[in-house]
Formats: sequence, C-alpha cells, structure tokens
Amino acid sequence: MRKSYCGTCEGCQLGAPDFLKALATVKGYLETFRVDWWAHCFPGDLGFSFTEFRQGLDWLLSHTECSGCQDGKGDDRCTIRLCAMRRQQEHCYACPDLMACEKFAFLAEEFPGQKARIRRRQLKAAPPELQARNI
Repeated sequence: MRKSYCGTCEGCQLGAPDFLKALATVKGYLETFRVDWWAHCFPGDLGFSFTEFRQGLDWLLSHTECSGCQDGKGDDRCTIRLCAMRRQQEHCYACPDLMACEKFAFLAEEFPGQKARIRRRQLKAAPPELQARNI
C-alpha cells in the first residue's frame, strides 16, 4: 500500500491492475491501428506526438513500484513531507497544527479538498471530548 504524509498516494492508480490493463489496451490499439499512417491527417494544433504518447504509455507500464513518500519515493523537496519528517509525524492528520498549515497550497489545483479530507480524518481520530469541541 502506498503511504504518504498528505494522503494523496492512498488513491493513486499507478500500478493498479485495472489501470495497467487499460494502458496495455490503448498501447495495443496504437499498434493495431497503425496510427503512424494516419496521424498526418491532423496537422498542426490538431495533432500531437504519438511517439511521446507511446513513450508515456511505456513509462506508466514500467513504473509501477512507487510505494509513496513515507517509504522513500516521491519528491525529496516536498514541503509537506519535509515538515512531517522534521516533526516526526506519521501522517498530517496527526499534526496539531493542521488547521493553520499552509503547506497544502501547492496541492490545491491538482488535489482540491485534500487538506479538508485530512482534517475530517483528524477529527474522526480525535478523542470524543475534542470532537465535541471541534478541535
């Protein structure tokens, strides 16, 4: 299971069997339909590089081993990861300063609501007396 401090890795599809099957199917279609022969029919802004697309499919099919940032993968410069490691937190939901934390701003576009999801997890994990006060 992928583990991250911020929780984004928990829903990652990289390496999931159904995702890999879909990628392999698309790759097979590209080979079967000989895209190279008809791609020139869509010149300029209407087309894209099928070579790069194939390279992307190959990359996704061969990079399935990511275990998340808690197990050594991920971005070594991630401010969330660095903070959690410095504070020796297993996960951001365990951090007492989560509400005021601004380190999630860079995730907002790609993962809107991630901080709110972690906050809900934090509230569920809190003792009942703190849940009642809505820590």
